[in-house]
Amino acid sequence: MKTQFFGDIRVDSIQEFDFAAAADWLFPNATREDVAEQEHWLGPRLVEPGTLDLKMRMHMYLIRTRHHTILFDTCCGNDKERPDFPEWHRLRTSFLKNLARAGVLPEQVDFVMCSHMHADHIGWNTRLQDGEWVPTFPNARYLMSKGEFESWREDIATGVAKPHRKQPWVDSILPVVDHGLATFVDDDHAVENELPDEVRYMPLYGHTKHHCGLYLRSGSQDAIFSGDAIHHPIQLARPDIINASYDRELAKQTLLKLIDRCIDTSTRLMTAHFPSPTAGWVVNEAGQTRFRFDE
Repeated sequence: MKTQFFGDIRVDSIQEFDFAAAADWLFPNATREDVAEQEHWLGPRLVEPGTLDLKMRMHMYLIRTRHHTILFDTCCGNDKERPDFPEWHRLRTSFLKNLARAGVLPEQVDFVMCSHMHADHIGWNTRLQDGEWVPTFPNARYLMSKGEFESWREDIATGVAKPHRKQPWVDSILPVVDHGLATFVDDDHAVENELPDEVRYMPLYGHTKHHCGLYLRSGSQDAIFSGDAIHHPIQLARPDIINASYDRELAKQTLLKLIDRCIDTSTRLMTAHFPSPTAGWVVNEAGQTRFRFDE
């Protein structure tokens, strides 16, 4: 993704890695045939020819306002034990070097915000140092939805959470809390809330109980950072195709409302997993809902 400017706010995408996923791995209610029906417009940018696997990206957004440096959704992280997800297991990526190339060191980050607490959105909250998990961004306030935090804490305490959900809590959430860097906030909490700039959480429930995107506005320009409210452009044509969620019906309704909010407007959609360039617009093309990448 090229650098995006919204008035006084600059946004960059910091890549972790690209990957492709089988449709039924990403969407339990999707088939290879579903992808084949949409391949004519998705094309090789979004679908691997032959396998029909869906092309995706793992990345984080770096948001620089006049006052603060903010990170949104911190990917998978290095060295994390993720045996149930081989593509995420014990990674060794150049993510921090990519962040440095964008002009930011970990010590310069003011706020870390994550859409929810799944492993691929909180991984770089911490890094392994001398055998211990420590906050990657030592001077940042980690803003956490208090509803999301309490929901996960209850599920883990009662044994509802599966091991692959519990491990990220242990290595990527609790160390931040234990170091006193966590700040628990409402689901519409604003970091910047003064004219002409606004950066705040935006409730997009369904994927998890308190899943939140991010709303950004500077002057007359705005954007929605979708988190996992949408995973791949195929869902614009088939919003009934939904990733495994806390509440699939609610997740579907959230996606439909997101499409209605964005379609044929100037609001840019900043996606969590679309392949490069990840950002663009939801548009109506001859009666069909499509994604137009910001090239």
